[in-house]
Amino acid sequence: MENGKTSENPRRTTVKRVVLTVAVVVAGTGAILGGAFATFTDTTSAAPQAISSGKVVLSVGPTNDSATGATNIAPGDSIPREVDLNSTAATLNDATITLGISASPSSLLDTDQTNGLQVQVQTCSVAWARVAGPPPTYSCPGMTTMVLASTPVKTLETTPVSLTPLNSLTAGGQDYVVMTYTFPAGAPGNIALVPTLCSGTAGTTSATENLEGCSSTLTYTFTATQRVGTGK
Repeated sequence: MENGKTSENPRRTTVKRVVLTVAVVVAGTGAILGGAFATFTDTTSAAPQAISSGKVVLSVGPTNDSATGATNIAPGDSIPREVDLNSTAATLNDATITLGISASPSSLLDTDQTNGLQVQVQTCSVAWARVAGPPPTYSCPGMTTMVLASTPVKTLETTPVSLTPLNSLTAGGQDYVVMTYTFPAGAPGNIALVPTLCSGTAGTTSATENLEGCSSTLTYTFTATQRVGTGK
């Protein structure tokens, strides 16, 4: 005892310090364990897988008479032209092949749905027997197939139509195609009644429409669309 106070038991003090030291060590060990874990791993790989995309190719030929014009046509005339199609360079089959037509310059010949030009499309199972002309003529030594019944050119200017059946829908296929335009026999024209050439109200009569002196230049657009997706 010193100054009336009992001194702290030295042994008790030592015990406190030991406990405190142990607590610090445990806390430090917990931090180490919480930050790192051992993980078993393994790695393997499969063989390389080559993937390539196909291609849709539609071409005109072997015969293409689409640039052969026709002049001074009269109601009742027909204008056949061979415009063959092929997909010989394609590797993908097609779901559809459509035909659209545009005109520049344009006139009542292509914009009059009733009295203007009509077009039908036929194929021959073999190459057409062709006489160059002019005008060119064609005869089919095999079997003909109608792939588009007579349709107003005006319709194809706004809504391309599907041509079927066609060999060109299959990659490597070829079609011998003849497109035949007709100028309806009832197309009106009377200068005495409608003195302005190529004018008037489309689809009417010679009292209000005159298709004389019209001129249109047509361009055909064939569009191939790939087959639907499938498992590979």
